[in-house]
Amino acid sequence: MVIRRRIIRATFNAAAEFFDDPELAFWDRCGVRTVEQLDLKPGDRVVDACCGTGASAIPAAEKVGPRGQVLGFDLAEALLALARAKAGERGTGRAEFRVGDMTALPVEDGSVDAVICVFGLYYAPDPVAALAQLFRKIRGGGVLAVTTWGERSLEPGHSILMRCIAAERSDLAPAPGRLDPGRSTVDDIVAAFVRAGAGRPSVTAETIRQSVTADGFWTIVLGSGYRAAIDAMGPSAAERVRGSVEHALTRGGVRELVSDVLYARARKR
Repeated sequence: MVIRRRIIRATFNAAAEFFDDPELAFWDRCGVRTVEQLDLKPGDRVVDACCGTGASAIPAAEKVGPRGQVLGFDLAEALLALARAKAGERGTGRAEFRVGDMTALPVEDGSVDAVICVFGLYYAPDPVAALAQLFRKIRGGGVLAVTTWGERSLEPGHSILMRCIAAERSDLAPAPGRLDPGRSTVDDIVAAFVRAGAGRPSVTAETIRQSVTADGFWTIVLGSGYRAAIDAMGPSAAERVRGSVEHALTRGGVRELVSDVLYARARKR
């Protein structure tokens, strides 16, 4: 697990350079949408696990106001630095950003009104155990909000990238699995919540379409978790994969990416 944490930290510290580029605007869009679906009130205390650069933490802080508090945790220090700068620019009070692992957050059980995790659950070694831990942090009446990719994420770019990675380095191509990016269904996320003891969540599905160029898709690769495989294969192999991906996107006339997003919420009795 230590090795996994180190890889995740290194990947997203490197990705920070591109993380807030326009091609990755889905971070902000889905972070805001997650918060919009919560009934946050002034004075609430919120934890954001895997907070990145504050896409959900900052809107949550604006909702809870100066009497509330938002604690954002992430493994990547570079992302946290960007989050602090953005919060400062927007004058967001009571938003704090700290290094922390979602599977071992330094937050007392039953002490917060909401826990948010946007596009982070699949990085946990055991997503169900992580959900159970996050749910324990919430007091009675509080809510756990988890946002994941649905059955499609950034398609057809995702599938093209996976094929090109497998052709270059088959050992770096991820095996299909539940709650993995681009492979989760409503049934998957509901089952995970139930197994975690959080009860059956309400789930809202949304489809996002975004314009893309071949070069712009590579920006997404470098500014996201895809970067782990790219960095692991070395510069020469990475350049070959980039060429293959951009050639396939151009040849296929790909000008749009389609993503399904699932917003799951469970309230503690």
